Amino acid sequence: MTVKLKHRPEEEQILLIVTALAIFVILPFLMVSIQSQETTAILIDLAAIIGSIIIFSGVWYSNKTQLFSNLLAVFMQVLLLVALELEGASLIYWVFPIVIVAFYLLSPTIAILFNSLFIILACFITYQQFDDFTFYRVIGGLVLTNMFACALSMFMQNKNRQLSEQDKINKVRNNILELIASSSKLSKVLPAVIQGIENEYSDAKCSILLLDKTGKKLILGAAPSLPDFYNQAIDGFTIGEAMGSCGTAAYTRKRVIVTDIATHPYWTAWAALAKKAQLSACWSEPIIDNEGNVLGTFAIYQRTISTPNELDFTLIEQFANLARIAIEREKANKTIWQQANFDSLTNLPNRNLLHEHLTTAVDNAQREKKQLAIIMLDLDNFKDVNDSLGHSAGDILLIDSAKRIKKCLRKNDIVARLGGDEFIIVLVGTSTDTDVDNIGQKLLNTLAQPYIIEQKSVYCTASIGIALYPNDAMSIDALLRNADQAMYGAKARGRNSIHYFTENMRKNFLKRMEIIQDLRVAITEQQFYMVYQPIVNLTNNQISKAEALIRWQHPKKGLISPLDFIPVAEETGLIVEISEWVFKEVSQQVQQWRNSHCHNLMISINTSPVQYRNKGQQIIAWAGSLIERNIPPEAISIEITENLLMENQAEVVSALDNIRRQGLTVSIDDFGTGYCSFSYLKNFSIDYLKIDKSFVQNMSVDNKDVALCEAIIVMANKLNIKVIAEGIETEQQRELLTNAGCLLGQGYLLARPLSIADFEQRLINQNI
Repeated sequence: MTVKLKHRPEEEQILLIVTALAIFVILPFLMVSIQSQETTAILIDLAAIIGSIIIFSGVWYSNKTQLFSNLLAVFMQVLLLVALELEGASLIYWVFPIVIVAFYLLSPTIAILFNSLFIILACFITYQQFDDFTFYRVIGGLVLTNMFACALSMFMQNKNRQLSEQDKINKVRNNILELIASSSKLSKVLPAVIQGIENEYSDAKCSILLLDKTGKKLILGAAPSLPDFYNQAIDGFTIGEAMGSCGTAAYTRKRVIVTDIATHPYWTAWAALAKKAQLSACWSEPIIDNEGNVLGTFAIYQRTISTPNELDFTLIEQFANLARIAIEREKANKTIWQQANFDSLTNLPNRNLLHEHLTTAVDNAQREKKQLAIIMLDLDNFKDVNDSLGHSAGDILLIDSAKRIKKCLRKNDIVARLGGDEFIIVLVGTSTDTDVDNIGQKLLNTLAQPYIIEQKSVYCTASIGIALYPNDAMSIDALLRNADQAMYGAKARGRNSIHYFTENMRKNFLKRMEIIQDLRVAITEQQFYMVYQPIVNLTNNQISKAEALIRWQHPKKGLISPLDFIPVAEETGLIVEISEWVFKEVSQQVQQWRNSHCHNLMISINTSPVQYRNKGQQIIAWAGSLIERNIPPEAISIEITENLLMENQAEVVSALDNIRRQGLTVSIDDFGTGYCSFSYLKNFSIDYLKIDKSFVQNMSVDNKDVALCEAIIVMANKLNIKVIAEGIETEQQRELLTNAGCLLGQGYLLARPLSIADFEQRLINQNI
């Protein structure tokens, strides 16, 4: 029973509870009346209980609350009048609560009429039982009770109506806020806002107009109840002073109230249109965001000439704010989506959105059995532009490049920026390789045109790699990977070119991945070993120096050439760990040999540009390690390449100066093969210069290589730099170098790279 009662309306619950309580309250009186054998009281109590039971049952089973409320009010009044007639004035005090209850059970108008008649009849029945003074007091009390109960009833009814209206508004507002919170589309939220206020104003028709991107016009946001011809007329409405209610409100940022459209000057040009739409008044509220920017307008149209009151203003403001929240949320969602899916600099799709587009494109190509081309485009020498002109110039170059790329493509093609100076282009529905090549050539020619940056002509070409679906790969990741490999192939061919992915590239890529995996294992399991190639004094064949060379003995694949694994180790950063192992092996070995066979022995270690990126901290730490282990720093020489000197010069100079201050010597390897080979010798502290073997091996009595070598030797001697000639393979080469003044040499004629045992034996033999 309790469960059923909870699900009933509040009015029913109160009526059922009141009648049930009446039954339980009257029962004791009935028992007392039976004991005292007062027949009249028994009949009255029984009538009251039976009447309450009938009304309780009627409400419980029929749910006709209003009918039984009326019956209960009449029943109580009739029953009390009968009781007064039979029992006398002693029951007059029951009139007061019944008068009050009647205003709850009946409408105020009917209640005051019934109560007035009830009071008159009660007084008529009992007036002879009171003295005059008491009788008038009773009459006055009853009349005042009736009046005050009526006033209170009307007040509460009005208050309940207001609360009910407010509750409805709150429900509508909460519903709209739920839509906003759930990120519902503006096309769904704005009609809900309008429906909410139109429910409050049955004759009202509402519209929400939004400010367009130019900030000069209002476009239709929602106006479901206005005629289509009217909506078409106001869509794209220009804002300005005296431009209707909404145009003026958006322009002035103030509420505009037009009580009579037909006569108002703001509506002169549109009065006929409003009349056709049966609109007589318009109240327009500007929708303004938290930063003071106009977002649009919220308008309420009335069928009759009318002026809003304070409550109307409150509702207009509330619903305009709801529209503001919805519009701002939509803008925020768009901004978040834009930032998540587009590159902020070029406004091109980023990697995230590209993946979505690619998924769709591949699915369509598979379904329609068409070809799809993936282009990986990288700007050549973009770093030079950044370094020479600054990052702002680089940004301008990227923006301009993005515009040029888009102009070269067709409507359905896709272009995205992956980051840095890399772009991905998806050519959708290309039927032949010629189509792809034509677009590729167009891209190359367009991007090769000069860029005007800071009133300077800047040239920046592009390298393009192309992979085709389904020929080169079936999955998105594989297509992107293959296009990337093809792009690096274009770079290797000299840049400003197109390179298609080939099967050889696939094999090279897989080989590279395999080397990387094997290298990690080799470092852990120490599969490397060292060999030493002597550097010989060309006049007396004495060994005082040697170059340490690493070798990799794979347990299954045998000896792997350094030419295969060193470049991969540099690309992946594994060269740092490998070089650390080399240093520990060489420094330990050179200490042993200096102590036992050659006290002035120097071993040179090749270093990678990777080791100088962090201010050369690893190399600098080596010098500290030698000192800690009491190994003379001059026992180790550091070999660098010419190209290293051309990159990050400030960082390299600082590292080399630090190294030399701690006693290590520095050699330039492969001298003569880089750029500006002579110009930087005066700027760097160099101890040894190794002439590249390409000059030495081509030497003959009457060719230019001899002259070049002689020039290098003379120049180095003038700069107090010792010279080592690499790649000596014949006696003639040795003789020519000796005659030119070269003191030290290295090559197969003098000695091949030797194992630790063989090199040690050479040291022993020269001491005999």
